[in-house]
Amino acid sequence: MRVTTGQIVPALSTRRARDGSILWWGEADTPGPPSVISPGDTASVTVAVYPVRPGHAVTVEYRVNGGPVRQAIGLPEPRAYDANGRMFRAVLPGQPGGIVEFLPVLRFAGQPISPRLGESAESPRYQVRRAAVPVEKADSSAPPSAAFADQPRWAWGTKFLGSLTTTVRKEVIGITPDGLRIDWHVKEGSFVGPGLDGVVLPGATDWMRIRNDGVAIVNVQACFETRTGVRIYSSYGGIFDLGPDGYARALRDEFDPLPPVVVTPTYATADKQLEWLNRAQCVGVGRVDHTAPRVEIDVYVVQVGGRNRAE
Repeated sequence: MRVTTGQIVPALSTRRARDGSILWWGEADTPGPPSVISPGDTASVTVAVYPVRPGHAVTVEYRVNGGPVRQAIGLPEPRAYDANGRMFRAVLPGQPGGIVEFLPVLRFAGQPISPRLGESAESPRYQVRRAAVPVEKADSSAPPSAAFADQPRWAWGTKFLGSLTTTVRKEVIGITPDGLRIDWHVKEGSFVGPGLDGVVLPGATDWMRIRNDGVAIVNVQACFETRTGVRIYSSYGGIFDLGPDGYARALRDEFDPLPPVVVTPTYATADKQLEWLNRAQCVGVGRVDHTAPRVEIDVYVVQVGGRNRAE
């Protein structure tokens, strides 16, 4: 592929650097990873840069299941793209499983000059999983679905959205027909992640109720404001497990120091650059530090992939 002025190229396989150079991958002479690879197998990404300049280098940033971003170094290929272009090849280490997101990044004098993985709402990816083992003979006495009982239908993964940290003030409402009601009013809080940096605005509250079995039902309404003034509304429910005797202990104002919490946030915003958040279903996992008291939750966007097995 020769890049010329005005040429249209696929958005997910091409990036333009600040110095005007273009890097691309995923074509016949610049192959990327297949959509599915086996656990432990390495994955290579060949990247072309045009025009290449002295001081240019390529890294491939990647992360597994929304985790921390790591880098693989791109080594120059022996063959040149042409007189003004160059190819680089990076090898991503094998993984035991999950979704691997990656993005080639062009650098000049060690500094990134093209978009990075944490700055992109979408990025190329591949899945690490074992191939389905063919079933030679099925037990005729078993139902048709029995052969697939231990195999999920759909591939899926998560992308790290950010970390929510809030300090809260407790307000006990008391025993009501549907459980012990306790409101947790946010005193201050922050939400920080790749491309997101904001604070929790006053008024955010968890209108929580605790069932007789010690499970607390989360009901949060909150509004965030980014450093650039963008406002994001958030609503989520979830499970706050206080233990089998959690109800009785809550009546005595006794709580474990770090009970787990799992929530399912959704978001709404009028900002055009963040409107993809309006379509995101998220999951948040963390714990509540009752000695502070402080809530610490990591939030991930759930992403659904292709079918794992045919039926």
